[in-house]
Amino acid sequence: MNTTKSRPSRSSTTPGSGERAGFTLIELMTVVAIISILAAVATPGVSSAIRQAQMNAAMQNAKQLSTALRSYASDYDGVFPGTVDFVTEEEYGNSNEVFAALMPDYIDTERIFKVPGSAWGARVDGRMEDEGERLEPGENHWAYIAGLTTGSRSDWPLIVDGTDGSGGYTRTQGDKGGCWEGRKGVVVRVGGSAESVPLQGDDDARYLPRYGYPEENALDVSAYMGENAVLLDPAG
Repeated sequence: MNTTKSRPSRSSTTPGSGERAGFTLIELMTVVAIISILAAVATPGVSSAIRQAQMNAAMQNAKQLSTALRSYASDYDGVFPGTVDFVTEEEYGNSNEVFAALMPDYIDTERIFKVPGSAWGARVDGRMEDEGERLEPGENHWAYIAGLTTGSRSDWPLIVDGTDGSGGYTRTQGDKGGCWEGRKGVVVRVGGSAESVPLQGDDDARYLPRYGYPEENALDVSAYMGENAVLLDPAG
């Protein structure tokens, strides 16, 4: 009797052999679909976290700017920079000119003026030695309310995000006044406090609500701060 057993072919698999079949096309497509869904769900959250971190960093820079303004005011009887240059007696046309006048005595860097994604000032070149190179157009994100003093109401805004050019904001990122997509606005008040404030209004007309009077635009400054108060947007 022939007792010789045939060997199993190499292509066959036996339990416990350690070999496993590869993914089928359907399984592979299922895995890809799951990964795509997870990525789609996670991306908005990641983007939101990044923007919040950028806003927090911007707020700290704005607060540093307010410290410089308060230092200036302490040297000038409590008066913040107004609408006219004390030296040249020329009227300031934008906030860049006001802030540049603080250099280098009160501010020694341009870094605090840039905000990623800002249509007003997303980057700076750091050039400060020549007065004409300080805060050139496109190098400052912050708007400024001129004409106030340290004795003005502490909850009045002093520094805010650059607006759309008329004291309002937009939901369109990439447009002036759209840095935070019309959701929130950074504000530093006369008293020195800094915060991000939810914006109000229609999609096409977002505004920074006045503290205590949310139905009013806080940047309609002449309506409640007096005729000497002027909103100066950045140069761009």
